[in-house]
This record gives sequence, structure tokens and C-alpha cells, in this order.
Amino acid sequence: MNKEEKRSGVAPPGPALRGRAFFLVVTALVIALFTGGIAYETQTVLGVGEKPAEGIIVDGVRTFNITVEQWAFTPVALKVNPGENVTFYITSKDVWHGFSINELNINLTVPGGKTVQTQAVIPAGTKDQILTMYCSVFCGLGHPYIKGQIIVGNPRLLFGIGLGRMMPYAATLAMVVVFAVAVVIEGRRIK
Repeated sequence: MNKEEKRSGVAPPGPALRGRAFFLVVTALVIALFTGGIAYETQTVLGVGEKPAEGIIVDGVRTFNITVEQWAFTPVALKVNPGENVTFYITSKDVWHGFSINELNINLTVPGGKTVQTQAVIPAGTKDQILTMYCSVFCGLGHPYIKGQIIVGNPRLLFGIGLGRMMPYAATLAMVVVFAVAVVIEGRRIK
């Protein structure tokens, strides 16, 4: 210990502690960038910010023509209202795909190059919400990214900001908080 260290009674951090701090800072940056990238990509995949397709109404039934290909639905976001009858025409442009919406009990297989039709009723008492449509048949490496939204009514979360915009960023914030808590706990263990 030098004179300054003896007066203060505290030794400066050694190389191991500085290395650990550097590691924690780099890890925090990687996690923030990674989860932020996921949040951004999730919004892109789910069509957040795009105007949802409203389909056409034929004989009182809202009709959507949806194409699916590796690895996207087009359109990626659909707008329906509670109490509506809805018909979906799903066409696969390439390989076998699935078309599923859990809340509406829809789970179809769509052969490559074919069109499949299904109907659903959005119950009149359904609250405003966002349902997820997704591919339920493995179709290649990008399979987990084939997702879309069925927007029922006008869901809002906070100050007019839609739930789809908030959730990815809330998940990123939660990850950063968990990491910060881990760093604080680890820091206390070191002392």
C-alpha cells in the first residue's frame, strides 16, 4: 500500500476487478443492443406502424386474401370489428405453410401453390385486442418469423399508444432491469 491508500484505508481496485467491470459493461451493451434489435425486428415482422388491411365486405362478410411465403404473411396486419363474420383466403406461394389464430380456433395447413379458405366469427362481446396469426407448419429456417396481427376494434394501452408498439420495448426494459439487479447483487458479493 502506498501513503494515499494507507490514509484512506481503501486499496484501489486490482486488475481483476477492473477486468470484471469491463466485462459487465460490455455484456450490458450487448444485451441492450440485442434485445433492442429484437424489439425493432418484432415490430417490423408484426407490421407495427403499417395501416392494417381492412379487407372487402361481400354479402356482409369481411373477406381477406392473404398470401404466405417464406417468411411472411401479406398483409401482415388485418383489422376486424367485434361481431363480424370473417372469411380468410390463404394462398401459399411456395412451400407448405400453416395458418393459425388460437383465439378463433383456426389451424389450417396450406399446401404450396394452393389456396385454402376458412371462416370465423369475431364474437360481439370481444374486447378490443390484438390477436396473433402465425404459421403452424415448419417451412424452413425463417418459420418462427411468420407472424401477423389481427387487430380487433381499437386496442390502446397508454396515452393512445398501441400495445404492439409498447410490448417489445417493455420486454427490453425488463431485460435491462434484470441485468442491472444481477450486477448490483454481484457487486455486493465482491465487496
